[in-house]
Amino acid sequence: MKRFTIEEAEALIPELEKIFEAVAELAAQAQARADQAQRLEAKGAASIAEVQLAKSQVQFLTRQMEEKLQAIVDLGAMPKGLDPALVDFPARVAGEDVFLCWKFGEKAITAYHGADDGFAGRKPLPRKLR
Repeated sequence: MKRFTIEEAEALIPELEKIFEAVAELAAQAQARADQAQRLEAKGAASIAEVQLAKSQVQFLTRQMEEKLQAIVDLGAMPKGLDPALVDFPARVAGEDVFLCWKFGEKAITAYHGADDGFAGRKPLPRKLR
């Protein structure tokens, strides 16, 4: 498993922002298609083909979202959430295996957490590391 330095993780922030912006757009499109399928089914007047088309569009958009998130994994990081968008970077801080933690909107890596702590256990990075 790759371990990131703070600088390496921060260098990926612009790319992560683009990925999560694309995922948010795809998620909105998928939700709109899912709502459309539900409305068509509720009306009862829609053809089976219309409903199936809307559902297949949802599946397609969902696969595209998964591919975007896989790009983060391919970088060596781990997407941890979409709302809010979170990414963990394996790292070592003070000789301990931890995860540098980034949340969409943050312009720098300023926090980390232990493997079992998750986002709720975020701690500020020691000053000497920033």
